[in-house]
Amino acid sequence: MADSVSCFSDDIDRARDRFLTACDRIGLRITSYPARDDHTGAKALTCDVARMGSPDASRVAVLCSAAGGAAGLLGCGAILGVLTEGGLQDLPREVALALVHAANPAGPIWPYFAEDDVISANKPAPDWSDSVLAAAEERFAAFQAEQGVDWNKLAGQTLASMKPPAWDGSVLRAIAATQFENARQVCVIDPRTGPGLYGAHEIVSCDPPESAGRSRAESWFTLNVAQTSEAIGAGTAPCGGGLGGLLPKAQVTNVVLEIGTYSLTRRLGGATRGPNELPQSYPSDAMWRDNAWHGVRTTLQNTYRGLLRDN
Repeated sequence: MADSVSCFSDDIDRARDRFLTACDRIGLRITSYPARDDHTGAKALTCDVARMGSPDASRVAVLCSAAGGAAGLLGCGAILGVLTEGGLQDLPREVALALVHAANPAGPIWPYFAEDDVISANKPAPDWSDSVLAAAEERFAAFQAEQGVDWNKLAGQTLASMKPPAWDGSVLRAIAATQFENARQVCVIDPRTGPGLYGAHEIVSCDPPESAGRSRAESWFTLNVAQTSEAIGAGTAPCGGGLGGLLPKAQVTNVVLEIGTYSLTRRLGGATRGPNELPQSYPSDAMWRDNAWHGVRTTLQNTYRGLLRDN
């Protein structure tokens, strides 16, 4: 267990340093993309991309987490685990693997709540003033124009979920153009944390019902049917930040790999957070992190089999 737990870090700077070191150790080339200054302030944040396997491979698996808050560090740990905890040996010769480290560069440093905010199960909902709502609408309209967001798919999301990502849309477009030129079959896997049994992993399809992507996901994985039906309203950015939508020449399968952080049964049974207890977006104990890595590895193995089976 100790080895598999060691791939997880508790801050983005350490996560990136360890990722770069691991890539350097095995001679893996890295392409780096800086985040926009207007969202990162004085802190330099970067999205780093590494690809392994044949550059001519037409089948590509992608690990690309766009989660915000500390949950964004799960994706960083998943990627480091591939490089250091045995994940490399699973990659078939016919499949390439793209590792997009911190696709949302500022994600892991976004707090879900302000540091001075006291969280209570009985705390009333915030009072959204007209000015706040107007500002949110204007900001999201700009994001929609840049990313080509479908309003209908996002109709059920909360305002808190509509914060624009920290990366410039041109960064994802550059990644799509340079890393997937020969790709014809792609599976984008977005590791995140969410509700569910502690440490258990579930697959949520982000493709529309009756689509080819949804059919592939159903044949490759055991899906969480309830969450799949509401995947786009899960609360953050679309799967992988919408990377799959930038690959028009490829058949793309989009899935979220969700690692549970608590039991829904416990919550539904009446258990609540304490007055100063933050929600567990990235548990620190060894058992959870060990289970999380094994969930990532199992998902990648199933992805490889699916990509090889479906031409």
